Amino acid sequence: MNERSLQDILEWVVLGLLIAVALLVVLWVGGWLFTFLGAVLKGLAGFIWMLLRVLVPVLIVVAVVYFVLRWVQKPRTA
Repeated sequence: MNERSLQDILEWVVLGLLIAVALLVVLWVGGWLFTFLGAVLKGLAGFIWMLLRVLVPVLIVVAVVYFVLRWVQKPRTA
């Protein structure tokens, strides 16, 4: 039979606890990283939304002026 000593069992338990702590640290750091990344992406989305709220009406006005000028300058044939 393959009997393990108390020292072997304790080594495995300590190794398991170290792996669990390392995994929790990785998850904690990942959570902070994704929280920071989420805040950055939220700010970027807000900035893009602000630009679109201003630019879309401006672009609509520019397009209307462009097509009116093009229509006015088109030569008339009888």
